[in-house]
Amino acid sequence: MNWNNPLSEWMRKRGVTLSGMAREGDFQREAFIRSTIRDAKNRVHLGTPLIDIPFTVFDLETTGFHPQQGDEILSIGAIRVIKGRVEETPLFHTYVRFESAIPSEITTLTGITNMDTVNAPSLKEALADWLRYIGTSTLVAYGANHDTAFIQVGLKKTWSSRLPHRVIDCLQIVRLLYPDWTDYSLDAALHFHDIPIDGRHTADGDARMTAALLVKLIKRCSYHQIHTLEDLYARLSRMVK
Repeated sequence: MNWNNPLSEWMRKRGVTLSGMAREGDFQREAFIRSTIRDAKNRVHLGTPLIDIPFTVFDLETTGFHPQQGDEILSIGAIRVIKGRVEETPLFHTYVRFESAIPSEITTLTGITNMDTVNAPSLKEALADWLRYIGTSTLVAYGANHDTAFIQVGLKKTWSSRLPHRVIDCLQIVRLLYPDWTDYSLDAALHFHDIPIDGRHTADGDARMTAALLVKLIKRCSYHQIHTLEDLYARLSRMVK
């Protein structure tokens, strides 16, 4: 900064520094994130109709399957479903900084290269932006255990927090509605519901397609007398037994 201009002179006389301003911004951001996490504990009532629940569908691309063993998040995608409709904008997507060499098989599968991640936001910054986007909504993912495990490890490492949001596994809804299937992959579910496959194995592409699938599954649920979150949980619990 040029300390000869009037603003710089004012800052100098009052002891205001750029690093101090940055720290204040960090404190404000951290306070906001912790507030969001706290507010998300006030979950939507179980009696709420599925069509009225604000959902955020999300997906991750990662370096592997084991966050506890050092695998990391490479990208995060998310999209909202409101009143049974996919909200195409704003779509959330970010790469996550990763300075080691990305395994070649991951690049082949996802298209993500080190050029995408080397200057990307840090994991802490990426998760903060994602938390702002999801707010207090109910989360949905396909094969949610994988994605949620990475989020939980990431939040513990960067924010010393856990994700309090309710997370629904779209895969389990598919298993509930179509018990005779032999292939429960996302590709199979998309094909069955005539959803075009575009951007497969990208975080934003998979989130968008899973959101379109969720909309169709909610409609299908109504044919099976599954109207509320409580109905859905009750049916899923019987399926597991």
